[in-house]
Amino acid sequence: MLPRDRGERNPQAGLVAIGVVLAINGLLFLFSGSAPVLAVQGAAGQVVRAVSEPVAAIGRGAASVRDLFVDIRSLQARLTALLEERDQLASEAARIASLEREVAELQATLDLRATTSFATVAAQVVARDFAIDRRYVILDVGSADGVKVGDVVIGAGASLAGRVVQVSDQSCQVRLLTDPEFSVTSEVASTGAIGQVRGRAANPLAFDDVDAQRQVLVGAEITTSGIELSPTLRSAFPRGLSVGRVVAVNSVASAVLQSADVQPTLDLDSVRTLLVILNYRGGLPDPGVTP
Repeated sequence: MLPRDRGERNPQAGLVAIGVVLAINGLLFLFSGSAPVLAVQGAAGQVVRAVSEPVAAIGRGAASVRDLFVDIRSLQARLTALLEERDQLASEAARIASLEREVAELQATLDLRATTSFATVAAQVVARDFAIDRRYVILDVGSADGVKVGDVVIGAGASLAGRVVQVSDQSCQVRLLTDPEFSVTSEVASTGAIGQVRGRAANPLAFDDVDAQRQVLVGAEITTSGIELSPTLRSAFPRGLSVGRVVAVNSVASAVLQSADVQPTLDLDSVRTLLVILNYRGGLPDPGVTP
């Protein structure tokens, strides 16, 4: 036989419990001003506070954590925006600096063209051919502009850049001063000490075969010597073009010759605007031409 439900077995128990609770509430109401009741009420209040305050603290903590995550997301978004703005400004600053360099180079080239005694044509570098064993650039001028093989190429400050070695109708190829096959007789501008400048690609130029008895100082300017014996017998390069400055001197006490390292005046790795001299013909005369 199944046992009866507890409520069915003892219905009086529930009624008794309800009666007890009602009686206690009545007594507390009647004696609400008495000291024992106040003590009970105070203790009950403390219990309620002890339970409710941690719960409230947990709620406040949860709200603080939520606010913290919101702040972190806001800061991350702001940081991302600032980084993007910084990169954009840096890119713009680099572009402005590049434009300023180009403007300065163009102005210097125009100034040179206005003051040089040679007939020239301005040219832009449109391509570069750089390797360990060569240094060439392609210019956007050619035979249609009067350019010929052998023409001397100069840059800002009347500085030697190179020499034309190949010409097409609209362009020409220039062997730069830094090319290992390039060589030009030069001198120390302040003392006249003669030597041979040779290209060494990415390394400083070599200034070789200089009389050891002649003074060569670090910082001295090297220029083309430009010897001219007659209108048809003269150096391949005009006199006085700036080649570079001495950055190191290599000499031995017992040697009869000395050498030096020379930094080119022009930054030939990045130069953009050059001038081709059209009316200077140097080197050995053409055998078919009567002096």
